[in-house]
Amino acid sequence: MAFPEETEKYFKRLVHRQIPSHAVRVLGRTGFHVGGIGFGGYRVHHNSVEHARALRYALLNGFNLIDTSSNYTDGGSEMLIGSLLQEMIEREEVHREEIVVVSKVGYVQGENLKLAQENERLGHPFPEMVKYMDGCWHCIHPDFLQDQLTRSLERLQLPALDVYLLHNPEYFLAHVKKQPEFDLESARAEYYRRIQKAFEWMEEKVAEGKIKAYGISSNTFPVPASDAEFTSLERVLEIAEYVASDHYFQVIQFPFNLYEAGACLEKNQADGQKTLLELAREKEIGTLVNRPLNAMTPKGMVRLASFRESDPKQVEQAFAAHLRKVADLEREFEQQHLERVPAEVSRQQVRQVFSLGRQLEGALHDFQNWQHWDHVKQNFIVPQISSYLSYLNHHLREDRAWQTWSAAYSDAVYDLLDAISRHYENQAQQLSKEIAQTLDELSVTLAFSETLSQKALRVLLSTPGVDCVLLGMRRVPYVEDALAAFKQVPIENAEEVLREFQKRATELG
Repeated sequence: MAFPEETEKYFKRLVHRQIPSHAVRVLGRTGFHVGGIGFGGYRVHHNSVEHARALRYALLNGFNLIDTSSNYTDGGSEMLIGSLLQEMIEREEVHREEIVVVSKVGYVQGENLKLAQENERLGHPFPEMVKYMDGCWHCIHPDFLQDQLTRSLERLQLPALDVYLLHNPEYFLAHVKKQPEFDLESARAEYYRRIQKAFEWMEEKVAEGKIKAYGISSNTFPVPASDAEFTSLERVLEIAEYVASDHYFQVIQFPFNLYEAGACLEKNQADGQKTLLELAREKEIGTLVNRPLNAMTPKGMVRLASFRESDPKQVEQAFAAHLRKVADLEREFEQQHLERVPAEVSRQQVRQVFSLGRQLEGALHDFQNWQHWDHVKQNFIVPQISSYLSYLNHHLREDRAWQTWSAAYSDAVYDLLDAISRHYENQAQQLSKEIAQTLDELSVTLAFSETLSQKALRVLLSTPGVDCVLLGMRRVPYVEDALAAFKQVPIENAEEVLREFQKRATELG
């Protein structure tokens, strides 16, 4: 487990990294000293060398809090974090006691969904399962929590967690409000009853030494109190105090960014007298911010980052050339390598996977924007291609012709996807420039930050009550960009900047 005094020593040990004092925060009553930016494990894959390299770089440079969840890449995020952390501990690059590991529980997807469905088939289902939609169920019943904690600790290769959070328990409210007989008062009573049962279980795990602190990660902590899915920090604190006077409910997590600034601006606590951040500060609750650079707006998701700018004609020419290369290699696959594929692999499926030359012919026009393209690329194209190539490379490792083709195809696909990305990045950069200019006008200090992501992070880091901003840093350059924001001086008028940005947001883009 992490210990407050050891987390403090971590930063003293890194004195040569010149980490300023303002960049180090205390995570509420946990006493843990953490960097103002933490490593977010949302899209981290267990077999990615690049992701492991980025995490290692982050841990060596002042980002000593790692956030993950049981459902992130279907457990793969926890696996990579556990493997890399153990490796670094064995090498004495870090000490376990100085690293704060946070994981979350609640989602029933992927392998967990298969487990839940099999349990139902056998006649002993997990109780109080929320069947929100096909492919995504949710549960915070103690039986499920126990099962998941065991699995998370195994994947993380740890005997205990530092912080364990219920992950978006408001799925219950989102589900029941769709029912014809929905009654908000009754639904909320049941919602908080379920949270109380989970808290009672959490306190038991603290007593057993399996977790050190617990809390809730909720997208609805910052929303108006009138929202049917609202989660009240005030109410859950009352529950924690009822469960145990010396309770270990010590950490919350919620979305906060330039567009979604409710945590700082929405007075939804104490009968409309306080904001989420104000109440958290008063009660010494540690705060973790998620989605700092991915803002959900009425117009869709806005990525708060600077993008590459490329000559449009050169991008079109590169796209056409790389598309032909991929298509040629896929024809070669059909003619020379398809018969080598192991019999247990569906021929129809493998043909579908290796048909990007056909699927992406209209890629420069088929996607709505960069966000749409990046979602498809990161969640479908890249994982599928990587998975099949990895599997076939293993089974055909002695086949030199296959290995040559696989390497060439991997490079060609990377070049094709990069050309498409550059096309949509050109579009996205126009809005990023407008947002960056607006921020520079609102705070002269922000003009000294080179990228939009640095400006956006500095606003959040300067907001009173924010302990740690969780950032997806799957590549070393992302960590380096975050370090620049991490070390820059706080701005003096963060709340004013957020309030004024809200007024101008509708005019942007």
